[in-house]
Amino acid sequence: MKTNKNHLSIPYSFRILSFIFAAVLISACSRKVVFPTSTVLPAADAVVKIDKNDNNNYEIDLRVENMAKPDRLDPPRKKYVVWMVSEKNGTINMGNLEISKKLKGSLETASPYKPICFFITAEDREVVDTPSTQVVLNSENFEVK
Repeated sequence: MKTNKNHLSIPYSFRILSFIFAAVLISACSRKVVFPTSTVLPAADAVVKIDKNDNNNYEIDLRVENMAKPDRLDPPRKKYVVWMVSEKNGTINMGNLEISKKLKGSLETASPYKPICFFITAEDREVVDTPSTQVVLNSENFEVK
């Protein structure tokens, strides 16, 4: 009795194509932005990942490594604050960025506004409404679908 090899390969091919389509669809809604090297903190590495969720909000996952504590800056500061520049709503304070003893930090949050840029400032106070002029990292502008 002969078996039909084409019959066995169709479901496998379909599964492979379905997986590839799903991966492309998921990645189309996601954006990973690597911050360029900073002149203020040249050893710092920062990456932000932006995903648009089912509610049309932008999920933001910022990770930094090799980030000096703010009190080591010149002049010394108390906090780092993450700012998002949105397409239509200007500059928004996304929250404080705490740095661990291993010089790592992260901030996970969400926004209904479409981001076009992120930057991190060093601040003298924990709560601020406007960014200081001491920008330590800047993602530069990018596009999110």
